[in-house]
Amino acid sequence: AFQACQFIGKPECDVNLAQAVVYMARAPKSIEVYDAYSKAKASVKEHKGPLPSVPLHLRNAPTRLMRDLGYSKGYKYNPAYSEPVEQQYMPEGLEGISFFTD
Repeated sequence: AFQACQFIGKPECDVNLAQAVVYMARAPKSIEVYDAYSKAKASVKEHKGPLPSVPLHLRNAPTRLMRDLGYSKGYKYNPAYSEPVEQQYMPEGLEGISFFTD
């Protein structure tokens, strides 16, 4: 819908916008993401001491210095693998925490 409005403009893209609105309105809803996001924010707010840093392999390395410091080293790009990859996403000290309820 966004691209339709960019390419063809209004009022011609109104039907695309209406289709997007109906699709989103009919989509199944859940508060699971809201709850998980709230838990993640509370975890950060209640954390004692300095916040743990993002693991180096998850950090972008747009400069040579960052690559030399180990940024993005060993990162496994999931779409490049046919099976799920084993990779640590949570910062040190928060491993194993899940903000989603099972």
